[in-house]
Amino acid sequence: MPVHIIPILFSLFFLTSCSLLNGGTVHVKYTKFQTDVDGITYENKQDLGDVSFSVRNIQHPKQFGRWNLNLRLRPSIHYERHTLGTLSTRINDQGYRELYPDIKMRRLSGFGNIKLTLHTPIGAFATTYGFGGGVSRFETLGGQADYERSEMEKFDFVYYGFFSKRFFFLMGPRYYKERYEQVTFAFRVGFYWGKI
Repeated sequence: MPVHIIPILFSLFFLTSCSLLNGGTVHVKYTKFQTDVDGITYENKQDLGDVSFSVRNIQHPKQFGRWNLNLRLRPSIHYERHTLGTLSTRINDQGYRELYPDIKMRRLSGFGNIKLTLHTPIGAFATTYGFGGGVSRFETLGGQADYERSEMEKFDFVYYGFFSKRFFFLMGPRYYKERYEQVTFAFRVGFYWGKI
């Protein structure tokens, strides 16, 4: 990890103090994107990701009533891992045509977000715009790694509803805009541990 990223991570961690992080989710994501690496088009090989966990800020309906609308500023940190593959071919040292090797991509990104949440009797609808930056690491089969920094934008729209006092579900799409576009759809089940 590049050294200049460490102060940014610590700053974002302290900005998102424990009072803001009041819920956790277990989720599965469907992701689809293409990107160019050294002039070759790659795409993520696994659309459906492994089950993962995240900690987040959730607005409980008991605090906001049946109808409410609010606008908030929030930071966020994201870490992603993908394996990229291509159907492009090359001529190897023996003179045979072969596919380019897969690339392992890792990305750490941070955003400043503006989030609009509408609370209704059937659940909450939230839309978020985030602007920030990311550091991506591309590693080839031979272990050679390249780093790339870039500005990023994200848009997401989620619906969430509580099916008990503390348990909720959350689902919706997220769109990333970097030098390539990425669309992710996630379904999450979560637990709210904040004050009610």
